[in-house]
Amino acid sequence: MDDARAVRTELEQLALAGEGWHALLARLGAVTGRRTWLVAVHGGVLATSDSAEVSPAASMPASGIPASDSVVGGLEAADVRRLMLHDAAETVTCVGGATARAVPVRAGPRRVGLLLMEEPLSGEHEALLRAAVIPVAIEAVRRDAVATATAESASRLIDELRFGSLRDPEQVLRSAERFGLRLDHRHAAAVFAYEGTNRRTWATATRWIEMPVREADGLGWTVLTGDIAGELHRIRRRLEGIVGDAHVLGATGATVENLAGTARSFAEAEIVLELLRDRPEARELTPEALGLEGVLLSVPPDRLRNLVERYLGPILDREELLETLEVWFEEHGSRAAVAGRLQVHRNSIGYRMARIRELLGARHPDPWLTLQQQSALAARRVLRALEKLGHA
Repeated sequence: MDDARAVRTELEQLALAGEGWHALLARLGAVTGRRTWLVAVHGGVLATSDSAEVSPAASMPASGIPASDSVVGGLEAADVRRLMLHDAAETVTCVGGATARAVPVRAGPRRVGLLLMEEPLSGEHEALLRAAVIPVAIEAVRRDAVATATAESASRLIDELRFGSLRDPEQVLRSAERFGLRLDHRHAAAVFAYEGTNRRTWATATRWIEMPVREADGLGWTVLTGDIAGELHRIRRRLEGIVGDAHVLGATGATVENLAGTARSFAEAEIVLELLRDRPEARELTPEALGLEGVLLSVPPDRLRNLVERYLGPILDREELLETLEVWFEEHGSRAAVAGRLQVHRNSIGYRMARIRELLGARHPDPWLTLQQQSALAARRVLRALEKLGHA
């Protein structure tokens, strides 16, 4: 079997020549007689020794379970995160049942993924597997450089779509098509947010999104097509896997079918993101999942303010009463559940609700008034998001 140092040198030359991951893995597979494959941080298969490189979109569907198992298997994203924490080689069982030895691949702070080789392995096999780690990382860095070269024009396109363009719409459509975007078909704007400290890795991670991206200040804007919710989930998980040190949030705007609606979709995506920030248990949000708030996104701010003032005016300066009323509706009027959420005695909830009814003039149950109050609370949440963005 070839010496590990000689194999590493050969693989580095292939990487520096830009031959791609498949060429690296094919050579490694030929030397070892074992199938090898590269798994991304989201768990999907990026490339294998016995087939062309796999599209990340194909290998990670909306369900989150890697699907490219006809050749080899991916891994659960949680397993990838665990294995990336140390440098030891470890035996893993892939989705689909294949057993392999896995070693992490990093390029500086950037987490590339896991390099796997089919078991059983000898000590020589494992030495050759480790010899391939640096060449694979070199190819990752090369790809990052290519992505950087195209990022500037992609950023300009996204800015045009967000804020409007002075160019002829047909020119914009043609520019988008060069990036694989058909803006005369169903699409939605999306924005991803990262609040960790590893901003350099975050900027690199956004360039791995297949669509054009604009990145700035921990945010990344892009356009999604096809299965919008599924793509939002897949990309958010991939970004989170690459940065590794903090959660990534993802939100979309309305789904539109022409260029005229794209800017509105971007504006809504940013509002939805702000609403998502107020839901600490959630990581993704779309207008369709917002319910009443989603309907109110298209209502002018002045009308939202009128709705809030009309039905909540007497308690707008009483934050504890507003919070109690919101949680009351969320818990379907269960005094015990509201008390538990707010961490106060249930008798205090009874007192607060009596005071709310007195101030709002609703001494008796009124389904219509209840609906209006719920609408006003939703409008208030939307207004808060607009104010954070400077749009209200």
